[in-house]
Amino acid sequence: MEKTQTIGGLEASGGRLGLLCRACSRFRYMNSRRYKPDEIVREIAKTLTCARCSSETVETFAVQRDEKTGFWPAEHG
Repeated sequence: MEKTQTIGGLEASGGRLGLLCRACSRFRYMNSRRYKPDEIVREIAKTLTCARCSSETVETFAVQRDEKTGFWPAEHG
């Protein structure tokens, strides 16, 4: 994934916005529609904290379906 991927590009590719807390390992999908299409996916993390542990060491990134199974990561099939 490129470092400058935007929310608009994420949505156009059919991806989802993921958030991972490096402190407690919590992973969540976020509603990307709350952000403007020109916002950079990785930059969004600078404005967030983890809802579980309040850490600021969170990462936002693009998530795509598994090509073989069609499932999103964290889904069971």
